[in-house]
Amino acid sequence: MFKNDESILWVHFIRVIATFFVIMVHTCSSTINGYNDLPIADWWIGNVYASTVRPCVPLFFLLTGYLLLNKDESIKKFFIKRTSKVIFPLFVWSLLYILWHVFYSNKLLELDSLVVFFLAPAHFHLWFLYAIIGLYLYMPILRVFVKNASQDLMYYFVILWFIAVAVIPFFEKLVLTPSKIDLKMISGFVGYLVLGYLIGKYKVNRKYFILAVFVAITMIIITVMGTYLLTIRGGGELNKYFFGYLTPNVIFMSVSFFVILKYLSDRHILINNKKINFIIQKMSSASFGIYLIHIMVLDVLYNGALGFSLKPEFFSVIFSIPLTAISIYFLSFFMVLFLKRIPWVCKIVP
Repeated sequence: MFKNDESILWVHFIRVIATFFVIMVHTCSSTINGYNDLPIADWWIGNVYASTVRPCVPLFFLLTGYLLLNKDESIKKFFIKRTSKVIFPLFVWSLLYILWHVFYSNKLLELDSLVVFFLAPAHFHLWFLYAIIGLYLYMPILRVFVKNASQDLMYYFVILWFIAVAVIPFFEKLVLTPSKIDLKMISGFVGYLVLGYLIGKYKVNRKYFILAVFVAITMIIITVMGTYLLTIRGGGELNKYFFGYLTPNVIFMSVSFFVILKYLSDRHILINNKKINFIIQKMSSASFGIYLIHIMVLDVLYNGALGFSLKPEFFSVIFSIPLTAISIYFLSFFMVLFLKRIPWVCKIVP
């Protein structure tokens, strides 16, 4: 049976890790895009880091499926809640990032940018909110499906989704021929929701934990090597195919990380310490705000607005990438905690 609250430790633990992984992805960006400009060893380190944290966004989708598909509420109540938690923050942060470009990046204000963000993100990382809005629009229908469908039918749905979004596009890329099989009715990230619903309700035993570790390591190796081979074939220009959130390797990796983190949070004595548990929940509650604000923090650290600069390229990337990501994470975390204490402003970091 499901527990209908978010006090479950593994939910908070996965959310914290996913948020940090997002920051790692953006911290690695300059390194993995510098194949022709950096020492090859630095590029390889950046590639390994970037490949390992690819499950960042899929972990959020898996959690969303687990937390929301099992709830029983009216369509009206559901959308009223999501408007305050997603639509309003998206509107405010879109405006903030448009102004950020103008005043911080010395770019001219383009009037069409004030209109376009209703359909497309004002800053690249805000794409996630648009994806979530799309999934929310399907949520009432998916709830009816999972409530009435047998487990076999749900697994069939997931398999069909995997074929549609991962297998067919892979072979299309491999043979350079578009498929004529029409599976457009099942696409996007919707399969992650059903997967999260299915996996989240089970307790992970040691056998599945070991299997998940093996799959995760295998998928990381495939991602690292695939990215390298495609990049050198493209003359050093980064090829991001294996980084895609709907590629077979990242889907398997994401599910594996979900299982691994769930197992660790249920079993690890350190994580279940009351004080650490409290800290994890506090960090988890700030995750959405951290996601929204961390790009501003990254820009400030990179450009030296605080009187010093912190970039992965400043010293050995094996240490500087995680150190920079950790710094961005905790600076963002404390800023979000501060904003949460301010009336009304707290609504933009729910």
